[in-house]
Amino acid sequence: MLDGDGYRTLVAGATYDFLAAMHGRVAVGDGGCLTLWDEAGAAVVVWPPGTTLLPNGRVGVRVPDVGEIVVGDRVDGGGGFFEAPLTEAGPPEHLPPIPAACASVGAALAVLERVSRYSDS
Repeated sequence: MLDGDGYRTLVAGATYDFLAAMHGRVAVGDGGCLTLWDEAGAAVVVWPPGTTLLPNGRVGVRVPDVGEIVVGDRVDGGGGFFEAPLTEAGPPEHLPPIPAACASVGAALAVLERVSRYSDS
């Protein structure tokens, strides 16, 4: 979990071979967690390893080999969709612990293995 000024986000500790095409706009959701919004709704986003928060109060992330992504930017990439597990029960190996404030059990998680493209808002 990375905590910023008024927002937070999740980063996966390892990459896996997820094949789902993913796209949407970055937004701040429940608990101040970054989400990925598309026509199906919002999913708490889990960024690829090495992702860091932006400095100076800007709400967004810097993804390795991609650059800065801020709230409102459209993101395209690949990964997998999962349901949020109970934080207390411990998540599956490929997911970081999901704070209860960000997602209840069964909420959608968008685990981005790679970001192939993004556009400014």
